[in-house]
Parts: sequence; C-alpha cells; structure tokens
Amino acid sequence: MKKNFFSLAILAMMAFAGCSDDDSDNSRVTIDFEGAEWTALSATTIGESYSSAVVANGYEWQDPLTTLSSRALVDYTYGAYIRGGMLLSSYNSGDIATYGDYSKDLYVYNPSSTSTTQGGGADGSDNFLIVVGNYDDFSNGDERAEMFFADGREREILGCQVNSTTYFLNIAQNGNPFSAPLSEGDEVKISVTGYNAMGEQTATVSKVLARKGQYIEDWTSMNLRKLGKVVKVRFNITGGPMTEWGMTTPKYFAIDNIVVEQ
Repeated sequence: MKKNFFSLAILAMMAFAGCSDDDSDNSRVTIDFEGAEWTALSATTIGESYSSAVVANGYEWQDPLTTLSSRALVDYTYGAYIRGGMLLSSYNSGDIATYGDYSKDLYVYNPSSTSTTQGGGADGSDNFLIVVGNYDDFSNGDERAEMFFADGREREILGCQVNSTTYFLNIAQNGNPFSAPLSEGDEVKISVTGYNAMGEQTATVSKVLARKGQYIEDWTSMNLRKLGKVVKVRFNITGGPMTEWGMTTPKYFAIDNIVVEQ
C-alpha cells in the first residue's frame, strides 16, 4: 500500500513539473507586429513615408494579448509634427541616398531589399516599428518614445531586435546642411529605461548604434532582462554631433520582435 502511494506521489510531482514548464513557455510572447490588424496601422498601408504625416490625426497602437501600447507625442503648434513615438512601418531599402532624407524617415535599412514594402522586418517579416525622439541636456522637453502595459500590470520585457533607418545612416555617414557626419570619437547609443508600477526607474540598458565606420546595418538583438518587471519603458537615442539645440544626427532607429514574459 505504501509503495503504491509513493509511486502516485512521484507521478503527481512529475506531472506538476511538466505543467510548470509548459506554463512558462506559454507565458512568453514575441510581438512581431505581423497580421492584418497590425498591417492596417502601417505607414505603408496609410501611404505615407514621413512620420509627421502619419501622426497628423493622432496615432496609437496596442497589442491585444499583452496590452503593450504606445501613443505618439505630437506638436500641433505649426501643423502636426512628431516629437516622439513608435510608428509601424514596412518601408525598407538598402539605398540610403534615395531613401535617406527626412521625407523617407520611416524606412529601415535593409541591404538585401527586393521590395520597398515587404521583407524589411526581423527574420524577413514585413512589419516593424520606427522609434522617433530623444532626451538630452539640450532638449526642449522630454521627447522620448515610450510604450506601456495598458492594464497597469508589471511584466518583464526580455529583449528585442534593433536596426538603423536609412535616414539615420545617410546623415551619420554623409551629413547634410544641418548635421555633420559622425567623426572620430563620436558615438550614438540607444538606451532603454524601465519603470515599475510605482513610477520608479528599474534600470537602463544601452547599446551602441553607430560609431564612425561602424554602424548597425542588420537586425541585432538587444537584451532587456536587466530592466526587471516594468509597466512602462522609454527609448532614447543620444550622441554624435551636437549644437546648442542638442543632437543633430536624426533621432531614429527601428525595433522588432519584442519578447514579453507574461
């Protein structure tokens, strides 16, 4: 009788352990921005390649499974002008000369591009986010892009993939009348800061996006585990040539495949 009870207990423990592993696997969600509901929000579907045109009437999105959400920060003083935000796009190209000015700021860099509206995302997917805005010592207010869990529940954001935009790469390499190209010693970094339910900062994680002659030009993993459990994250881009008004290199990068631990 004791032997049977012991065997049943062992089987029960094994079953519980199996269920725990499955629950852990099932709780991890990768937001890849694919599917009809996401494509409807894409700048490509809207037919605009300029960020301020896309947000003219307001712009926001929400992932239905995790409630991860974002709203664009728009200045309407002189027409609609984006100050910060995360905009869905499918535009991509490897031609930074043709697609490297402000009117094409929603293009991600894709050296193997065969279609300007398909295949530019991580792993050859179509959709991704263009992140706009920053905050530094010279900024006129905090213009960092942010995303948050709309249900207010803390979760871990384990990581994502990042890439450069054609607009950023063109100016970082070649400059324009408003910005010099990167010179020796210049460094542009992406930073991600987490906030818990109390509004307190949890941690900041950074990654170098560009140095002179060294640029992220493909989808690259960024580990965000250090942020811990958060209800909100803010994205920043800083560095490079500066004036009294702040960073002159375009304040843009791309993000895809955000991994959330439910």
